[in-house]
Amino acid sequence: MLIPRQYKPKSNELIYHYCDANTFHAICTNKTLRFCDVFSMNDFMEMHWGYSIWEKSASELLPELGQDFLDAIFHISGLKALALASCFSQDGDVLSQWRAYSNDGNGYVLGFRAKDLLRLPIKGLKVEYNEKKQIKEIKAMIKALHEVEESEDEKFGEDFINACIEIANDLTSYKNPAFSEEKEVRLVHLVNFIKSNNSLKIVDPGGIAFGKDFAAQEIKFLMSQNAPKTYLDIDFSNGEKNFPIKEVIIGPKNTVLSSAISVYLETLNIKNVEIKRSKASYR
Repeated sequence: MLIPRQYKPKSNELIYHYCDANTFHAICTNKTLRFCDVFSMNDFMEMHWGYSIWEKSASELLPELGQDFLDAIFHISGLKALALASCFSQDGDVLSQWRAYSNDGNGYVLGFRAKDLLRLPIKGLKVEYNEKKQIKEIKAMIKALHEVEESEDEKFGEDFINACIEIANDLTSYKNPAFSEEKEVRLVHLVNFIKSNNSLKIVDPGGIAFGKDFAAQEIKFLMSQNAPKTYLDIDFSNGEKNFPIKEVIIGPKNTVLSSAISVYLETLNIKNVEIKRSKASYR
């Protein structure tokens, strides 16, 4: 992981998930977060922006490092793992995000204690929007990998493959500068491609959650625009022992009573949640 992208929250810092009412209900009742294929996220050119930064960085390093080395990184990073992400903001009451991600202000924002979510089998990445910084970071990562590879006896061995997968992971933390208002934090869970007959299939490697082994989850699909999109749901409750939801913000066009949401959450065993109303004003 690129150190500048690693998300390191303060002890009680919250990160915010904008959603419509149905997603809010699903998260609260199932105690899970959905991690989706980055290629199928809402923003135009979502993962493709990351790869455009890769291409610019690689082209600048081509005379120094050579085509074969750069092609190896690109090939391995795309065929070994798939990044599934759940997206959050560091700001819980932004009008543009209400409009884009919360049913035009009729939905909710869930405020999660960030350090609790980082105990899941995920990596936290703070999104970078400055294109010059993005290119600088990727170039530094590629050059560091080249130095290590030059000292290895085995060419393109397992350590090299793992580093390439990390680069693919980090590319998910780069977005178009036009989205900078989102102040996004991404929680990323990597799943693997493995050979299956004459093709590939996707498997979840599992991981570590709350200090213990976390079993592999079932890979699921939904159909979106006539194509299958990969996702999985990860339990954040640690068997009802972990309560990371600390705040709920009701959307600026949502007329639900705050007391109704408070009773709803307590009944679902989501305890001591602060209920707020959005201060964003529609004009």
